[in-house]
Amino acid sequence: MLTYWTSDEFHMETTNIKTFALAFIVIYVVISLPAMLGIGYVIDWIPEASVFQKIKGYTIEGLANNYLFKSVVSGIISVLIQSYFYKGWKQ
Repeated sequence: MLTYWTSDEFHMETTNIKTFALAFIVIYVVISLPAMLGIGYVIDWIPEASVFQKIKGYTIEGLANNYLFKSVVSGIISVLIQSYFYKGWKQ
C-alpha cells in the first residue's frame, strides 16, 4: 500500500535528516579538535615536513583518532538535538 506525504510532512522529514547530519558533523569535528590541536604527532619531529604536510597530518590523525567513540557520542547528541527540534516543530 502506497502512502503519500503531504508537503509539510516531507519538509519535516528532510529538516530532521538535515538537522541530524549537520549536528553529527559539527559535534564530531568539535570532539576531534583537541586531538587536532595537540602536539606530539610524529610529523613534528621530521624537519623536512612542510606546513601543509603537518596540517594534513594533524587533521587526518585528529579525525581518525578514536573514531568509534566519537561517532557514538556524536550520534547520541545528534539524536537528542533532533528530538528537541522535532518537539518544537510539532508545537
